[in-house]
Amino acid sequence: MEASKVRNFYAIKVTGGQEMSVAIMLEERIKTNGINEVFSIIVPPALKGYLIVESSGPHVVKLIISGIRHVRGIAPGLVPKTDIMNMVSKKPTGPAIKTGDMVEVVSGPFRGMQAQVMGYNAERGEVVLNILESAFPLQVTIPVDQVRTVKKS
Repeated sequence: MEASKVRNFYAIKVTGGQEMSVAIMLEERIKTNGINEVFSIIVPPALKGYLIVESSGPHVVKLIISGIRHVRGIAPGLVPKTDIMNMVSKKPTGPAIKTGDMVEVVSGPFRGMQAQVMGYNAERGEVVLNILESAFPLQVTIPVDQVRTVKKS
């Protein structure tokens, strides 16, 4: 029997914070029952409380989620493919950070502290900072998305 060529994306409502564990349970159920009409399970990091399942139909999704703990049901309607592509495509990192810029750390253990950029590695997406509010010279390397430019050099 030929597999169905229809591929739709369905949003599954789950308990917040349990997205990854539910995805693993769904994967195990799919493998053990030999269900070949589920093509992917997406755990979007920006969408808390939801999983996206790519399947041939809602009947397959209902079959795999029935009885799974932390699953709250299927969200009505389909998730458009363009939304999925926006979730999974790599966004170009374009913060114009240069050595000497003044920044504020917006997350992590140094949140709220002012710092000066000592170096920027665009390949790895990391920035080397000199924390100005410490009593001694303190250099840290953190992801560039954890800083916000305050003043250009």
